[in-house]
Amino acid sequence: MSIRKLNHICLIGTKRYTWAINPKIKKSLDENNKFIKAYNTSSLSLITIAALTPPDIDISYIDEDFEEIDFDIQYDMVGISAMTQQVIRSYEIAKEFRKRGTYVVMGGIHASFLPNEALEWVDTVIMGEGEDLWPQFLEDFKNNKEKKIYKQPEGTFVDLTKSPTPRYDLLTRKDYFKNNKIFYNMIPIQVSRGCPHNCEFCLVTKCYGSKFRKKTIEQIIREIKKIKEYFPGKVILFADDNLFIDKKFSKKLLKTIKDLNIRWWAQTDISIGEDEELLSLIYESGGLLLLIGFESIDPENLKLININSWKYKQLSNYSKNIERIQKHGIIVFGSFIFGLDNDDKNVFKNVVGFMDENNITGQLTIATPLPGSRLLERLKREDRLLENEPFWDKCTFFDVLYKPKKMTVEELEDGFIGAYKQVFNEKVQAKRVQYLKEIYKKII
Repeated sequence: MSIRKLNHICLIGTKRYTWAINPKIKKSLDENNKFIKAYNTSSLSLITIAALTPPDIDISYIDEDFEEIDFDIQYDMVGISAMTQQVIRSYEIAKEFRKRGTYVVMGGIHASFLPNEALEWVDTVIMGEGEDLWPQFLEDFKNNKEKKIYKQPEGTFVDLTKSPTPRYDLLTRKDYFKNNKIFYNMIPIQVSRGCPHNCEFCLVTKCYGSKFRKKTIEQIIREIKKIKEYFPGKVILFADDNLFIDKKFSKKLLKTIKDLNIRWWAQTDISIGEDEELLSLIYESGGLLLLIGFESIDPENLKLININSWKYKQLSNYSKNIERIQKHGIIVFGSFIFGLDNDDKNVFKNVVGFMDENNITGQLTIATPLPGSRLLERLKREDRLLENEPFWDKCTFFDVLYKPKKMTVEELEDGFIGAYKQVFNEKVQAKRVQYLKEIYKKII
């Protein structure tokens, strides 16, 4: 059997539609956009896939947010990664390339949970993590033995100590960094995968497992140094879903990177406020901001989010730990979800008041039933969905997709818009800035 030609692969990050589909909500969010610190990064998945590709294969990288796709360029293969809100556009891209005879493979969270749907549009689906599966697929492709679906054996996950340094060099070929307000303003890196909390609305535990897996500190240092080589001075985004689950490892890592002179953001949970040593190390190693998923300040909502009610058990420490974190010079960027089952019309003023009292900024979203989530399955059983599948382009986290329990759809939409206006405006922003300035005066 002849070996199939594979000289040039194009990896495509599909356009991300930042705001809502609903015109009323989209208009309001657009008006308040100037008060929101957005972070723009490349697809870490795609540049990792590039690093897993043999060096004799040429790789092109296209981020559709910043660059139009030329469908008439002849590639031997196109690889697409997409989240749910991007996937309909991804299918359009796949269709155009396949019309021209190009082989299309898809990965990403959506295709991992709905592979048969994706196969209506692409030739092969890579489900879940790619470190083991991508090289296997490429070898099969060259030998004309490729399969429709590649999936890790049940119950097994990738050994991250074998994950390669992402191809950060691919990003230097593009004009993506000239204007921070438009292009990438930070560079992603990933230390770990897996989360023990298994929230109803989230896919992380289902996709990556509950066990916390991590790279070696030596790997992480190599990757940071590579980022610094190509993008000196850029803020680094740790793309982990929760960077500080393993506190002992985290402290060792932070002590190691203290001398690298970097600035970084990360995601974590509120329990880190209990650990003074960890907070000091975060600040000393260049930690600027932590995104923390509070989700709700309603006890009944928090009891239902996790099977073990983990978030509910943290509620009494929310304010105390926020203060501890920010007094170390670290900005708390809180994440809150509206439309959970115990939310009524009072939820908006309660969350706005909580954010104001604790001097935090953050992101406000509407609960979104993603494919593969327990939330979607429950809403189906309860016959509460407002849209027929596929409604994937509306999974923006700013659109109402199901009937709330304790308010109307219109009340949820209007309350969300009102909360956004109260949280993101010049007066409130100035108050938060002044609060942080006073903290920095005491630290420096």
